[in-house]
Amino acid sequence: MLKLRVWLAGLVLLGGAVLFCTGQARADEPVFVAVFNFAQPGPQSERGNYGAQLADSVRLKIRRQGQAWRVIDKLTMNEICPEPLGKQAKSATVARILADQLGAHIGVYGLVRKTGQAVRAEISCIDLRKGTEPVWSRVFADDTARSRAVIARQIVQAIIGRELWKPVEYGDQPEPTAAEFGKPINPNGSFDLGHAGWERADNVSTFFEPGPPGRRGVLRVRTDLLRDPWLAYRRDLLLGRASPAKPAKVPRDTSYSSVAGLEGVHVRSEWIPAKPGQRYWLTADMCPVSAPLREGISAFPKVFVKGFRQTTSATDGLPERALAELGITPQQFAAMDDARQRKLIARDAKLHPKRYLRECYRWYLPCRGKQGQWSHFAAPFPPAGPLPKNVEYLQIQIYTYWPPGEYLWDNVHLYVEANQKK
Repeated sequence: MLKLRVWLAGLVLLGGAVLFCTGQARADEPVFVAVFNFAQPGPQSERGNYGAQLADSVRLKIRRQGQAWRVIDKLTMNEICPEPLGKQAKSATVARILADQLGAHIGVYGLVRKTGQAVRAEISCIDLRKGTEPVWSRVFADDTARSRAVIARQIVQAIIGRELWKPVEYGDQPEPTAAEFGKPINPNGSFDLGHAGWERADNVSTFFEPGPPGRRGVLRVRTDLLRDPWLAYRRDLLLGRASPAKPAKVPRDTSYSSVAGLEGVHVRSEWIPAKPGQRYWLTADMCPVSAPLREGISAFPKVFVKGFRQTTSATDGLPERALAELGITPQQFAAMDDARQRKLIARDAKLHPKRYLRECYRWYLPCRGKQGQWSHFAAPFPPAGPLPKNVEYLQIQIYTYWPPGEYLWDNVHLYVEANQKK
């Protein structure tokens, strides 16, 4: 059991209120916090386990506050107090548990009510340290899709007495004007020039084609395809055994075993030299043509920006594409002596250095749109701070997967943030 230099020097009951006169842990000792599972009214079958989940979220956020703050783990809390403490728990009882059984300075308990997305948490806190507010009770509420994270953040801020650091989220910064953006640094983000600046279409799952009225060119992506024949066709394209001019006939599939339900379809840009320390903006227009995107669904199209760098660990073997170009099998390559293998790898790395880049950074732009409607998306990245120093190249990857169907993309542009504030 954890031992702390904290004690109850006295307990005075005044008109139902509790006044704690406590000792104090040494200044160099961390503050220990005990978060009791929050009570939740209603039958178990209806309410689920949200009270315990919210308590876990609070514990996690406290644990992230550095060495000055420690949280009693969930297993210990469940052992000491198997049943949740509701808001009616007596302060004196909670204080004795903290001092005698947990050796903690702060106890947090309360009641949570959840109706759909709306959450209301009635939380009480007991603090046994000198010079602090001994008991407080507050109400925290939120009705967004991220209510648990929002309320956990509010509770922790009340416990530690300061605002938590919050990364920039989608929509926090206004999108610059076209004049402020300047010229995109990736070519042909409008797809007006076909596949220029992008990998070639396979004409089965990806197509560069004229757009609807008001749009010169678009990228069309299909994900409602039977997985195995599509994978075989894509592999044949990679190894030069098939051509988009004569695309394979791949049957339609809308099950969870389809391309949409498993791999999804990536469309990759050419390599873009990165500038470490820089911040960027990414924009995209997207229209789900026949994919029934629903409000609140966790799967939605994304545009990734991935960062890559050279690394010696990437040159310990030959890519499958290189083996095919050399006309040797993996078994034949494995049977070669080390010197011959290293020579072939070095030769291929010199001819095709981009094959040996490895991912070291990723971020994505979420694209949630309504079926049959064009939507515009834009956000800056990295969300906090500049691009890491080890990133040498960037690549845009348009990723389309669930639900299965057809999607149109346009104006996928990457910009340097002109008025950067590091």
